[in-house]
Formats: sequence, structure tokens, C-alpha cells
Amino acid sequence: MASVSGHVALVTGGSRGIGRAISVFLAREGAKVAVNYHRHREAAEEVVAEIRKSGGVAEAFQADVQNAREVEAMVAAVARTLGAPDILVANAGIGDPDYRGAWNLKEEDWDRMIAVNLKGVYLAVRAVLPFMVEKRWGRIVAIASTSGLTGGTSGIHYAASKGGVIALCKALARECASFGITVNVVAPSKIDTDLLHSVTPEEHIPRLLAQIPVGRLGRPEDIARAVLFFAAEEADYLTGQVLVVSGGYGS
Repeated sequence: MASVSGHVALVTGGSRGIGRAISVFLAREGAKVAVNYHRHREAAEEVVAEIRKSGGVAEAFQADVQNAREVEAMVAAVARTLGAPDILVANAGIGDPDYRGAWNLKEEDWDRMIAVNLKGVYLAVRAVLPFMVEKRWGRIVAIASTSGLTGGTSGIHYAASKGGVIALCKALARECASFGITVNVVAPSKIDTDLLHSVTPEEHIPRLLAQIPVGRLGRPEDIARAVLFFAAEEADYLTGQVLVVSGGYGS
């Protein structure tokens, strides 16, 4: 069992899909969970209600992860409400279902992808680090993608943003190690979420399944288990690592 009991976990993009599963799993293991959302307040409140119904502690917090002021205000509110956050799961991210090749990519679409997927991680990290440094303990887990390792097929801006997350976390792991803070990455591939279905035509799913050795799409719970592994108190000698969760896809 992962030891996260008594810790305060902030999950960005924690209201839907992978983020929802991560929030529920952390709460189930005893963490107090701050469920961040941008627009989907109802979904965030449903996650909080589910956690509380099971005896856990959770609150919903609104912030756009690409907005520094909102992120800083959110983290301050988490500290006041639940306590100083010492686990960060930087999960919030977007894809681009309209991507039609690098030659058609608009600058504003590039900028938005980088702002949400990469800058959003940096802003969340910057906001929580003072609490972790003061405590001399922390767990930072970022959700990237195998596209950040292989390039993938979801667009150059998506691959660049996720590759940037991996590089950021590897550098950050070195900076933070002496403070008892570990920094790791979970890199999913082909997880059954709204994001996957928004960029993958349904008629392509059978062909996709044929390329996954375990024979199914990943589930949000598969990613949540990997996050718990890195977030645990026992994982104090694991840092700067990238854990691919892909069912063997691309291996």
C-alpha cells in the first residue's frame, strides 16, 4: 500500500479522466485532495462528493493553470483550507483534435499548447515548492505522454509540450533532491479518455487496439496506480524517472 496518508495532494486537471482517477486513488489512500478544475466545476464537485462519500477529505479549487496569478491564489487557498500541499500531480493538459500537419499549425495553437501543457506544469511547481522546501519533503509527479519520447502522432506542438515536461522534471529532480523532494513523470499512451477520442476517429480504434500488446486501451486507473507509486513516502530514492504506461504500445 502506498503511504500518502496525512499528506495534502494538489491534482491539476483533477475533475475528469485521468485526473479524476488520480484524485480518487490518492484520497482512498488517505491523502487530503485538492481537486483543481478550470471550467468543469460540476465535474470537480462530483469528484469531491465521491471522495467524501467514501470517508475522504477533498475540496475543489478553480484555476487556469496557464495563469500565474490564478495558480498562486489557488495554492494559497489549498494551504489555508487543507494544509500546505506536499504532493503535486501536474496533470492538466490539452490536445488538438484539429491538427492537420506542421505546415497548417497556427502560431496561437502552438502557444496555447505550450502554455497549458508545459508552462502550466512550471507554474504549479513554482507555487508549491516553497511549502515543500520548508517541510524538506515533497512529491512532484507530472503527467506527460509517450509522444514526449517518440514524437507520436498528435502534433508537433503536443510532442514538444510533453517532451518539455520530461526535460523540466529531470532538471528539477536534480535541483530538489537535497530538500527531500522527488520529481518523476508518468508517460501514458492510448488511455480511454475524452481526450483520446477527440483526436482519434472511432473507426481507427480497432486498428489501434491491434497495436497494443495487452489488447485494450489503457484506463485512467492504470495511470492513477503509477502516480501512487511515485507519490508514496517509500519512493524516496526514485527521482528523475519516466514511467511509461502503455500496455506495450510502441515497445
